[in-house]
Amino acid sequence: MQRLEIRSWITTGITLIGAGLVAVTPGLPPAAAHIPDIQLAAGDEQITLDLVRHGESTDDATGILGTLPPGSHLTDLGETQAADVAAAIQNEYPDGIAGIYDSQLVRTQETAAPLAQALGMDVQTLPGLNEIPAGILEGQPRDLLTEIGYFAPMAAWVLGNLFVAEPGTNFNGVVFDEQVDQAVQTIYNNTIADPNGPMTDVAYSSGGPIAIWALMNVKNPPIFLLLQQLLQTLGPPPNAGQAILQGSPTDGWTMVSWDGTPVPATPDLITGLFVDYRDLVTAPQIALWNIWQAIQGGNSADITAALQTGFSQVVAAVEAFPQSVIDTITGSMGDGAGSSTGDAVGDVVAALAS
Repeated sequence: MQRLEIRSWITTGITLIGAGLVAVTPGLPPAAAHIPDIQLAAGDEQITLDLVRHGESTDDATGILGTLPPGSHLTDLGETQAADVAAAIQNEYPDGIAGIYDSQLVRTQETAAPLAQALGMDVQTLPGLNEIPAGILEGQPRDLLTEIGYFAPMAAWVLGNLFVAEPGTNFNGVVFDEQVDQAVQTIYNNTIADPNGPMTDVAYSSGGPIAIWALMNVKNPPIFLLLQQLLQTLGPPPNAGQAILQGSPTDGWTMVSWDGTPVPATPDLITGLFVDYRDLVTAPQIALWNIWQAIQGGNSADITAALQTGFSQVVAAVEAFPQSVIDTITGSMGDGAGSSTGDAVGDVVAALAS
């Protein structure tokens, strides 16, 4: 894939994201960093979740869009990256790891193998960690048009339009989010089952699930940091890159670091308001999708449950929105977040101009 083509796509993507931060109208559904101590709200037990992208695969090296299992193997460089990140993870978590997880893709399994072997642990495979399917674009060269077709739906999900699906599939933002949520819930349940064991897990996945799920779910998504890295490395995160989160499925997730760069626990004003907006507009879409799925199933009890759950979720989101906005504004005052945002935006602009 030529750098000029990628830069053109990146510039277009940044423009779309910038516009989406101002206004997005949801559509209708069709027929290894140091981990600081983060103060989180009282509630469920908190865990650390280290999401690791696979090492370089042969598809990466040859510029082929391959998303379906079993997929391609690691290159020699990918195997070296897998060994290096395994060593880094062992150093980062001297108190041990509760579990190691990978997807159904061979490249994630081969990346997880060095850590599992070093620690003498088994690896649990979770389909929810699989790459986002490319649909009709599967197996195509990663040229400009392929990149736009594949990544545009993901950008829509991040901006709050969950009903957009990957081309030629029914795989939309709701399906994706729930798929990864199920995997994360399994990891969480396994971890807290032993309250005396380590509260840290390592999950090997692909760049799409890691970046997009994080942007859709964490309380402090590092939007400008990801844009800056996208310009520098042509893909967030890089092969064997890490996104470290802390939290729980109930209380939510806070990003600790992205590919070794610490992420402030309190988001800047722009990011915080975006998260408030995101949580407001996605609630009714999730409710509608689940109601529609229940209707298609034809079970009256499921339909009633979906209606009740959806109504409660939408009401809760609407009620929480005003206070969330107030908290975001007051929380961003005097904490230097505005300055860090300005620095990040400046870095993005400088990278574009280079």
